[in-house]
Amino acid sequence: MRGPRHLSLTVAITLGLVSCTPAYYMPNVIRITPNGTASAPAAESIQSKFTLIAVEDGYTGLFTADTVVGKCWVVQTPITTTGAWTVVPQGVTCSKLDTEQIRVQDTNGHSAVTYIRSTK
Repeated sequence: MRGPRHLSLTVAITLGLVSCTPAYYMPNVIRITPNGTASAPAAESIQSKFTLIAVEDGYTGLFTADTVVGKCWVVQTPITTTGAWTVVPQGVTCSKLDTEQIRVQDTNGHSAVTYIRSTK
């Protein structure tokens, strides 16, 4: 039979574990750098390449990145990595300085997008 001591011990252990977890720990949330939104896209010059980085707390598998909207920015192969890609301006639409969308997805099906606004 479980008594009040067992319940107290269970609560104490649970609270102890919760207090040890950092406040910024966000499992299943992919954070992308550069991080742009539809209303505030990240600015990147079409004169040079940039590095796209993805991080997900507690995840050690591979990510896949791909441009889903737009034709200027190209994610260089390999498109499946541990979380870093080279993205280069390449295409006839670069001179239009459009905003494009790049999606990163993990092998568990979680995904995130970033918006890149081309600049000169």
